[in-house]
Amino acid sequence: MNLVRLHTINGPMWIDTRQLNTARTHLTIYTRAGRKLSETARTAQARENASYGVHRDNLFASPELAEANHARILASIYNPMKGANHGISKSCN
Repeated sequence: MNLVRLHTINGPMWIDTRQLNTARTHLTIYTRAGRKLSETARTAQARENASYGVHRDNLFASPELAEANHARILASIYNPMKGANHGISKSCN
């Protein structure tokens, strides 16, 4: 197993590169030692959360990229009309 450290908005995680090379969308989270986090997390809630894995679209090479993506998503939720015309003509106003 070859683990690589990738980042989400919640922090770093270890992912197997073989899973990254497949078409899977939800990937298993590992500890640095190579054990599945869903089997070794300290609390039952953490083990349950880890059992769902992480979606590959939420993984980034650095914490800065993860934060920038998070900010982009929040901006699109809270400012959906910002910078977008959405096909509304001035005659409709």
